[in-house]
Amino acid sequence: MNSKALLELLHLADSALPIGGAAHSFGLESLIDTELLHSGNLEEFFSGYLEETGALEASYCARSCELARIPAMERWYRLNTELGARKLAREPRDASAAMGRRFVQLAANITGHGLLLTAASETREVHLAASFGFVAGALDLDAEIASAAYLQQSITTLIACCQRLLPLGQTHAHQILWNLKPAILRAASGSDTSFTPLLDCVAARHATLRTRLFIS
Repeated sequence: MNSKALLELLHLADSALPIGGAAHSFGLESLIDTELLHSGNLEEFFSGYLEETGALEASYCARSCELARIPAMERWYRLNTELGARKLAREPRDASAAMGRRFVQLAANITGHGLLLTAASETREVHLAASFGFVAGALDLDAEIASAAYLQQSITTLIACCQRLLPLGQTHAHQILWNLKPAILRAASGSDTSFTPLLDCVAARHATLRTRLFIS
């Protein structure tokens, strides 16, 4: 990877991108409310999360990256429909779609890339993992490296959510993120299977919480 491609990838993988990530916990707020998730088991939880949800999303990210190179936009939209159907709980599904749309629009605006401008003009549902891969592919970035960068961004955002919900300091948070690097690389190879009934259930009950800091 050349220096320009590396800088572009680092830019895309910045968890501070204004796509709405800070507004969503993807079910973590509900899970913390049950007291099943706490600062003492975060690393173990996220390691398992990467094995299941992370690997699944990485597979859609990588496939989207390849479709952008063809390009095959209709196949990419069908891939997004498939990914959306695999997100059982409405709130995280809606969050993924909202962030995916914002990501494509942001990438189109800052790069001016023709394919991304076309994608940004569409109104069909697109999800964040697939959008990240599609943008990376349009910019000719490596699919597996892009998937790893996507997972790094995702886990960084989720750990930041936990910092707002739990007594989790900056040093501990970054230690967890550092320790998860091997799990991120394993998940980046992708898998089209995922089984997370607990997270699906707690995400579905998020709207019933007495107080909520996050939208999902």
